[in-house]
Amino acid sequence: MQDEDSYSPGTMRRSRLRIMLIALLWLVFLSAINWVITSHVMKRNPSSSTHIVQGAGPLAPHAQKINPNQQNIHPENDKMPDQGQNEKSDNDDEFFKSEEDDDVDDDNQEEPEKFMAEDEQVSQEESDERGQNEVAIEGGEGEDCERKNNFVFIKVHKAGSTTAMGIFLRYGYEHNLTFVLPRRTPSLGWPAQLNEDFYIPLKNNAFNILTHHTVYNRDLIGQIMPKDSYYLAILRHPINILKSVFNWCSLDSRLSIKSDNPVAYFLENIDQYAKQLDGVDSPVTLRNFMSFEFGYKSSPVQPSDDEIQIFVQTIKKDFNLIMILEHLDESLVLLRRIMCWDITDILYLTKNAESYDYRRAEISSDEVRMHREMSKVDYALFEHFNATLWEKIEQQGSNFKDEVEHFKTVNGKVTKYCVALDHSAVLTFNETKWYSTFSVDMEFCKNLYKPQKAYDKELKARQEPLVTDTYWDTKADVEARWVRPKLPC
Repeated sequence: MQDEDSYSPGTMRRSRLRIMLIALLWLVFLSAINWVITSHVMKRNPSSSTHIVQGAGPLAPHAQKINPNQQNIHPENDKMPDQGQNEKSDNDDEFFKSEEDDDVDDDNQEEPEKFMAEDEQVSQEESDERGQNEVAIEGGEGEDCERKNNFVFIKVHKAGSTTAMGIFLRYGYEHNLTFVLPRRTPSLGWPAQLNEDFYIPLKNNAFNILTHHTVYNRDLIGQIMPKDSYYLAILRHPINILKSVFNWCSLDSRLSIKSDNPVAYFLENIDQYAKQLDGVDSPVTLRNFMSFEFGYKSSPVQPSDDEIQIFVQTIKKDFNLIMILEHLDESLVLLRRIMCWDITDILYLTKNAESYDYRRAEISSDEVRMHREMSKVDYALFEHFNATLWEKIEQQGSNFKDEVEHFKTVNGKVTKYCVALDHSAVLTFNETKWYSTFSVDMEFCKNLYKPQKAYDKELKARQEPLVTDTYWDTKADVEARWVRPKLPC
């Protein structure tokens, strides 16, 4: 009788209830543990893809039926599929080392927290100040600021343009935008002006960015670029251009100049070297070197002041921003505001910078005057747009200088982090008045280091589905009439 009672229906129901209660408690307990672990991991290791704006441009995922009016929408949670994105390559360290010429002191093995940026959260007072300044700042962070994804960059030789181009290549790559890519050479036919033989055509001219070397011609470029494209360029002081070209083309050897300061010696004896200079086998001369990139046709006959001003005013009318290498950080912060970009979009590593003995050699005022007589258009171009840059900066509000100094600090920390090669920790920057919280990881550094050749290869493969149907049919014809552009040296 006792055994039968123990298995009565009431007893069995109570047993089932106890089992269900125990199971429910275990489920709650395991869910709590999972929540704690997940929260801790997310706090220590925020998403490594926060620097990639997804869904932008014709190359975004499922882009075949993109509505053109929605190309500037950037959903935050959609990740672009990237082959090997979540896998660490065995050659990552070798990649970084091969791209960095300077020796890196890697003796410090600090804790991951060492890389945490020490930025403070925005106070209510700072937030109010930001709201007031945004009204006066062109391209600020207000609600009316729309990201500009269509632009042309005129890449002026020896003016820091490789560093700037690195910014634009990374921007387009990470935002899934399309480029005007050269068919064969690293340039779009330079020193010739743009024509259809020099670039890979896309259906409906679906281009967002032109940033490879080409000689500026608004009519030709405007035929393939969107009408709302922003036009950008970079200049450098003509004397510094002259030094760089001297080194680049080894003109001290070619002109048989034996001096510790060959540029100064050249300028002091300019009449002696005039005929030799004209005989140098080059598509451009040392006269008005930068202006040539903007479409100015140099002539042995000096242009009049009126002709120079007409040329400068034409460039002023056509271009939204011309940066100055000697003030690169100020130029980039202004670029960020005008283009409505994020701070992560303008971070950079200096590329293709050469060191030579006379780089910092002094040039006297008399020598500068002689060079000015030789390159009047270049000096007019540089001086006008150097002044214009500071005029634009004056219009940006009182916090522009603070943003520039902060940008220098951030870019310095990112450079140090990327060069260190130890990316077990994610470099995180807390929110400020200029940007929201963001993180830098190994993938971000890899894109900072990536050279033009690597970008070109990846972009050509990515854009292949958009190439016109006739491109491959005409390739043989293009090869048959191809004339290799003559390099300047």
